Amino acid sequence: MTKVEHSYGAWPSPITPEAAAAVPGAPQWPTVVGPETWWCAPDPATATVGLTRRGADGQTRPVLGPEWPVGNKAIGYGGRPYLATPDVVVFSCSRDQRLYAIGGGDGPLSAADLPGGEPKALTPADAEGTVTNYSDPILDPTGTEVWVIREATRLDAAGALTDPAPRTTRDIVAVPLSGAAAQDPGALRVVARSHQFLSTIRLSPDGTRLSWLGWDHPVMPWETTDLMVATIVDGVATAAGRVLGGDDVAVCQAEWADDHNLYALADPDGWWNLFRVDLAADKPTATCVLPTETECGHAIWRVGSTSFAVTEQGVVLRRSLGEEALILWDPETGTVSDLALEWNEFATSVAGSADGRTVAVVASSPTESSTPLRIDLGHRAAVRCVERPEYEHEAWVSVPQRRHAEVEGGWQVPYIYYPPTNPEYQGPAGELPPLLIDVHGGPTSSTVTSRSLGFALFTSRGYAVASVDYGGSTGYGRAYRDRLRHTWGVTEVDDSVAVARALAAAGLADPARTAIRGGSAGGWATLAALAHSDYFACGTVYYPISDPATWYDEQTHDFESRYIHYLVGDPVKDAERFARVSPLAHAEKITAPFLMLQGLDDVICRPDQARRMVEAVEAVRPGLCRGHLEFPGEGHGFRKDETMAVCLQAELDLYASVFGA
Repeated sequence: MTKVEHSYGAWPSPITPEAAAAVPGAPQWPTVVGPETWWCAPDPATATVGLTRRGADGQTRPVLGPEWPVGNKAIGYGGRPYLATPDVVVFSCSRDQRLYAIGGGDGPLSAADLPGGEPKALTPADAEGTVTNYSDPILDPTGTEVWVIREATRLDAAGALTDPAPRTTRDIVAVPLSGAAAQDPGALRVVARSHQFLSTIRLSPDGTRLSWLGWDHPVMPWETTDLMVATIVDGVATAAGRVLGGDDVAVCQAEWADDHNLYALADPDGWWNLFRVDLAADKPTATCVLPTETECGHAIWRVGSTSFAVTEQGVVLRRSLGEEALILWDPETGTVSDLALEWNEFATSVAGSADGRTVAVVASSPTESSTPLRIDLGHRAAVRCVERPEYEHEAWVSVPQRRHAEVEGGWQVPYIYYPPTNPEYQGPAGELPPLLIDVHGGPTSSTVTSRSLGFALFTSRGYAVASVDYGGSTGYGRAYRDRLRHTWGVTEVDDSVAVARALAAAGLADPARTAIRGGSAGGWATLAALAHSDYFACGTVYYPISDPATWYDEQTHDFESRYIHYLVGDPVKDAERFARVSPLAHAEKITAPFLMLQGLDDVICRPDQARRMVEAVEAVRPGLCRGHLEFPGEGHGFRKDETMAVCLQAELDLYASVFGA
């Protein structure tokens, strides 16, 4: 079919904002339960997450009814919310953050238990003035308790806004499966406490030792963490000590290899690689068993996130330098073999089966959305747990490409390029497409080459999109992450401009019609780019930080309340640097129109960050903010499909008005 010439950015497209907004979020937290595979499935229509299972018959069914949404608010971004065995299911209900169980009696679960059985409360309702959540559950050595990380926060007094750190505690607690603690909080037992933050609790195979990760303010877990090990005596962890980490070494996961050895991902050499920790000697020793200049680990943004699993055939782990692979490392021979070759992105939720023969992962690729996989290690066979859907408008979906742009200092900035794609239209000869620079949040995170209907909303209309892994992103080693240390508001702006210039130089983008967009730290980067550079014609800002001088301690949640020390510096000693990079402090320099989108329930980037920015710009240039939309019931990261549809339509309107599409 001959394509019709039409201006870039104005191509008719069947992909609507409503269709893009209705795409479910990525599956989360896969688990192998005997012949079944379980995972958490987000539902954009209800803004909730349900627990789902695929049986041995290949049929997919809900584990719980719709009245039992699964999830928790651990460290603000959530943690592993459930434990599933053939005998018991324990889960955190997002409705009230309590733990519930099905089963846990004398026999295995029956089909009648799920989803028809009424879950039994395991933990008490919150006392007045306290908010509690539970994450990362494991079974205790006796099988009569579940051990979890409990996070408890005392609420502010009425009308007050105080630092959350002194009001928040985290402990590893034992919860009776009998349900005794539901009415009697005294039935809960503290197993261990050590740090301000905890993650990844694991029992040794013989049940005599407990390991966990911990870190304290002001560091973030990708700076320094401690791998702790303690001996279990009468159900309590004793003689706890650090066996790896500390001194600017970050351990992001540890799993027991046997009763006396742990595998751990740590970065003393600048890369998250696999170590073996020997506890048999008088003094623990750690040896890197798979040294590579690639990243096998992850930044801990969610409690209990995992990048590897120990199996009977070796260690299955993610490995990346941008693009990812899933590999199996054999400790006997040292050989490495690839798994799931047709996939190249793997979420931080690698889970092994109890018998060590199977793993479950969430995977995606340039032509596939995220989906749970079950991998039989004996046959090296990866089975989709959900059949590939019939994508209605597949020919309109852009296939992403990995590229790099060179910046000062010889650094190569990775980015993912989505070319304009439409089977019916092409741009006129001599015209270049408008470009959207997409800046991921975090900022200690990364972008992925997954099939994206959200980006296709734009590329099918003739826009090019480039998603940038600016300095500070994960997947490229500690040195690349540390490019952002004390340079927030500078490095990500320079890297984003460099990518835009590289695409313009390659004849793939119109430098005069380039926009920037992002949420959270990406929203900050968008504002910083509009304030500190003149490259971008407009921007879209989702739930941003606008002023670092008021984004710490009581102004945000506990997890990130000291993050600013890494990103910018000490708020008092480095006040000049704070003022220099703050978009709010330079609102008068913003001359490009922008859109501001904010959830009213956001406690991470509070609505006043967006409001003050809009007010400051409007005081100087009325009408420059083309829309300041606030959404009740939305927090940090929008969940409702109707919210996202409104936002995406507003974006299309902004770009059309600025670029003349």
